[in-house]
Amino acid sequence: MPDSHIASIFLRNQHAVDLVRRPFSCRLPLQRKSQRGMTLIIGLVLLVMLISIGMIGFRNTTLSGRMTGNLLDRNVSFQSAESAGKEALQVIESGGFSTAALGHYDPPFSEGDNGNFWTQGAGATVAAGACVATTPFSWTSCAASVGTPYANNSESAKYVIELVSTVVGATTTARTYRVTARSTGGSGAAESIVQVMYVQTTTP
Repeated sequence: MPDSHIASIFLRNQHAVDLVRRPFSCRLPLQRKSQRGMTLIIGLVLLVMLISIGMIGFRNTTLSGRMTGNLLDRNVSFQSAESAGKEALQVIESGGFSTAALGHYDPPFSEGDNGNFWTQGAGATVAAGACVATTPFSWTSCAASVGTPYANNSESAKYVIELVSTVVGATTTARTYRVTARSTGGSGAAESIVQVMYVQTTTP
C-alpha cells in the first residue's frame, strides 16, 4: 500500500478520534463552572440566614432590655407611692391632719372611691379652692408632696388624706380616713396609685 494512502487513512482516523474526544473535553469546564455557581449561591443563602439570625437575636435582646427597664421603673413607682402612703399615715397618727393643709380634705370627695377619679394623669392646674369641684382629681395642684422623695424617682410622690367619717362613742372616737398616694417612677410615665382606708381610734 502506498505511503500516501496510509497517511490519508491515518489522518481520517485521527480526525474521527478528535471528534469523539471533543464533546468530553467541552463538558468538563461547564460542569466545573456549574459547581462553582452552586457553591456561591449556597454560600450567599447561608450568609443571609446568619445575618437574619443575628438581627433576630439583637432585636430580642433589645426588647428584653426594655421590658426589664419598664419592670424596674414600675417597681420604683409602686414603692414610691407606698412610701408616700406611709408618710400620710404618720401625719394622721401624729395629729397633723388639718383641712388648712394642702391635700387634707373634710368632707371627702364624692368620687373618692372611684378609681378613674385618681388615675387620669397629673390633672389640670387649678386654684386651691377649686380642688373639690375638679374632676378628675388634680395631682398637680391639690395634693401634698412627700417630705422625703423616694430614690430614683423623677419627681416627688404625692398623697391625699380624706376624713371619711367620725364616730363618737362613750369612751372612744373612731375616725376613718382614706389615703391615696401617687407616683410616676423614674421615667415619669409609670403611674402607680395606692389607696388605703385607715381607722384611727382615740380616747378622750
